[in-house]
Amino acid sequence: MKSLFKLSMLALLVTLASCSGGGGGGGGGGTYTPPSTGGGGSTPTTPTTPTTTYGQYSSANILASEFVSSLNSVDSTYSSRVELYTNETLRSQQAGQDDWFVIWDAKFQEYKAVSLQYVRSIVYYDYYSNNRAVASEFRKIETGDITAGNLNGDYYGNDYEVVDRLSSGYYEGRQSGYLYEDEVGSTDVSLMAKEQEQQKFFAKASKVSFVYNVSLETSMSMVTLGSKIEKMLSRANGELTQEDQLALLGDMKTLTGVSLEEIQKATQSADAKEDVIAKIAEKLGTSASNLEQRVLPEVFGITL
Repeated sequence: MKSLFKLSMLALLVTLASCSGGGGGGGGGGTYTPPSTGGGGSTPTTPTTPTTTYGQYSSANILASEFVSSLNSVDSTYSSRVELYTNETLRSQQAGQDDWFVIWDAKFQEYKAVSLQYVRSIVYYDYYSNNRAVASEFRKIETGDITAGNLNGDYYGNDYEVVDRLSSGYYEGRQSGYLYEDEVGSTDVSLMAKEQEQQKFFAKASKVSFVYNVSLETSMSMVTLGSKIEKMLSRANGELTQEDQLALLGDMKTLTGVSLEEIQKATQSADAKEDVIAKIAEKLGTSASNLEQRVLPEVFGITL
């Protein structure tokens, strides 16, 4: 008997890889099955409530473009953008200064200069390191600063600050007074490749959102999870280890808002099923009928 991740995770990966929206009838079927406790391949341990990896994280390698893309995800807009990268700003070239980049912040309709080192040092609580959590925590910190009366960034402009675009074409920090030069955009090949990767990600997420009628935020989480599974499978020659499965159980709980135990109970009780479907539908931003008829069976390989 295949485990949950042999069915649902592979279904998720295939769905997100193709995102055709068609078919959906054959294969899988049946009722949800928890991870197998025996037979074939490696010897898994007896299933228990998965231990989560919830704790403190930071994103030490996040790029300016990734940070802005994540802000767009958190803010539910694609309008924020990078104006100047770290190799284009005058402040970055000064001794003792961080690497700074300038963005157009669509949420507040203003320009901001942000320290890349600061973004990479932001600590957040989650189940794993991810760029969206950095952006979310940044917005929380920013809200705290605004509430405290600091409307233009942190008090001295050491971490981030609102900037004004001058008639000369320079950006000037409201808190620090530093100038951020406006030069020709970077032609760095690796940076361009990263931007193209981001565009493909959003295109795929938009398609998943449309095909399965889920919120854009949910579709981005689904695509991210699909990519994570793909990397795990390529690393382990097509087989997910018990450690991988436990980690993914935590991811699934974060995505759906329900635990493994709740899903198991839903297969045995009509009341529990109704409750679980309502919880997942609310979490994914879709209707209960769409969730039960399409999302669960086609994307996750689960029929309640």
